[in-house]
Amino acid sequence: MASQPHDPPCHDPVRPTSDAGFLETASRIVFMGGLNRQVVDNKWAAFREVFHGFEPARVAAMTPSDIERLMGDARIIRNQKRLEAVVTNADTIAALARDHGSFGAWLDGLYASKGVDGAAKDLAARFAYISDAGARNWLYATGYDVGPVTDKQRKKYAPA
Repeated sequence: MASQPHDPPCHDPVRPTSDAGFLETASRIVFMGGLNRQVVDNKWAAFREVFHGFEPARVAAMTPSDIERLMGDARIIRNQKRLEAVVTNADTIAALARDHGSFGAWLDGLYASKGVDGAAKDLAARFAYISDAGARNWLYATGYDVGPVTDKQRKKYAPA
């Protein structure tokens, strides 16, 4: 009998230790929309490289010519609107971090005051290419309690 393919084990999401971790997780949400996780995972090392380790200030400083250059890089998913969203989202994270000490501190306050549904709506309104459902998955993937999650969500958004 042939062996059956199996999914890699998923681990519980862990809160990022830096604002770069929050941006990286948000960027994975942006690129996983409508795509298989494995497609994104296979290109993720290159994403880390081209987006400077997802350091918000460095990514926010990227220019339209940087995005144009990335559109020619076959190592990554070349979707201009999604690439631009990463830069826009980096700017938003950097601004919130400046105002609140860190993005994580701001997000903790948002989650505490509005709960998961309110926080997801706020994130979706502030961040490019992230829907309410995407924001909820972002919260889950960064260690926030979003209530019950499906196996599909766990396999797609929990760390491998």
